[in-house]
Amino acid sequence: MRIPVSKEKTFEPSYGGNLELPVSERVRVFHRFLTAAERNKFIYTKPIKIGAASDGSMEFVQDEEGITRAIINRIENLELEINGKTMKITTAKALYETEGVPPALVREIEMYCFTASPEVGKLPLE
Repeated sequence: MRIPVSKEKTFEPSYGGNLELPVSERVRVFHRFLTAAERNKFIYTKPIKIGAASDGSMEFVQDEEGITRAIINRIENLELEINGKTMKITTAKALYETEGVPPALVREIEMYCFTASPEVGKLPLE
């Protein structure tokens, strides 16, 4: 079986009317995809231990920030005006570490990255 996949993709968030802007002005997030091994590093279960014994409970861990930091290659057209100065946000590091980046925008990008798939074409899960 041959499955067509892409190595990089671009995401344009809808936050703040971004999709209504001319294409050349839209915030664009360029990203790669996680390998299966990388995905297991960010999404997994682990037993919950209370006291000396475990009751068999499991905790589901999904690290959306870790996934987002791992796959973003670059960000275009995202700027903040901070005290009259323009700050360009071009990396995942800057997305998370610059004060003032709207949390709703970050969350939209995280949710997209969490479900991003390299598959292209007419597959059932598209």
